[in-house]
Amino acid sequence: MPSIIPVSSIFQRYFCHLPPAIPLWFDFHFWRPPEDPERPPLPYTSVFTITITEHVPPRPFGLPSVYPFIEPPYDTCPPLEADNDTDSAVPEKPAEATLKLGKPFQAVAKIFDPLYYSFKNESAPHRPVATTLAADSDYSIEATAYTYLQKRGHTGGFAPDYYGSWTFTLPIRHRGIRHERHVRLLLMEYIDGVCIRDLCYRESASLGFTEEHRLDVLARILDGDVRLEHSGINQRDLLPPNIMLKLEPKAENSLGKGRPRVVQRAVLIDYNISMVYHLAPEALKYRKSTELPLNPIDMIWSTWQGNQRAQQEWLIERFGGQNALAYAPVSRELVFDDA
Repeated sequence: MPSIIPVSSIFQRYFCHLPPAIPLWFDFHFWRPPEDPERPPLPYTSVFTITITEHVPPRPFGLPSVYPFIEPPYDTCPPLEADNDTDSAVPEKPAEATLKLGKPFQAVAKIFDPLYYSFKNESAPHRPVATTLAADSDYSIEATAYTYLQKRGHTGGFAPDYYGSWTFTLPIRHRGIRHERHVRLLLMEYIDGVCIRDLCYRESASLGFTEEHRLDVLARILDGDVRLEHSGINQRDLLPPNIMLKLEPKAENSLGKGRPRVVQRAVLIDYNISMVYHLAPEALKYRKSTELPLNPIDMIWSTWQGNQRAQQEWLIERFGGQNALAYAPVSRELVFDDA
């Protein structure tokens, strides 16, 4: 009669000699969010009013391979403050303003509130997002980018005007005890226009955007991007959701109706994963080799999809000839694609 091996012996044979760092299967459990405070409904509606105070952000951090990483605690982490080595001095008496959301306030308040960030981690589902550090990281990187752009005269053009970094406090109750929490925000120009992504999901002919108009907008975007790069910053997220088109006002009389609405500006927004080159590691620093920005021909000659030859011919037409004088000489050999 065959002998029966007890289940306990199987466990001892296969599990007792494992390294201590590897937990037994019966100790395993899926990660769960920490106990959440009584999170109120999202307060940022048209009736929201708050006093905001000028704030100096910490140095940019948390962007892989670009800015330093901070090991996140998952139980609590108050917002980070600027250290003594930041480029901007902390004002002795910070300015105060009243933020009121609604039509009279013609600016955008980008609010970095960790209470409404998600714990879900797309790149590592087994590891939660440290929401306070994530909000602080976004805030520090974007504030650094806008401050840099402002100092170099790029805000109000391809980048929106920038009105500074701010903070405010909101009350929250946890286990019956009232607490104050700090929330950071940036103020920037309100762009009265349309996002390119929205145009992808509706008929752009309703705005009078012919192919000629769309190519003109594309040329402005490519020009703005190479000029930002030349000034020492890479937005790193040049996508339709991040490009706003400021349009001329709608025609009020019959003479103007029916003609295309003029795009006054293309504006690149959302700099929370941007890189300011002089703050990046040495291997990533951008070194200007010319006094003028690179020609978009150099930047994207071989990166098109679809009919590359037609697109390359458009690049030559738009950025070649006399137009090429606004850029550094093209450094590559231009070979047209036969596809």
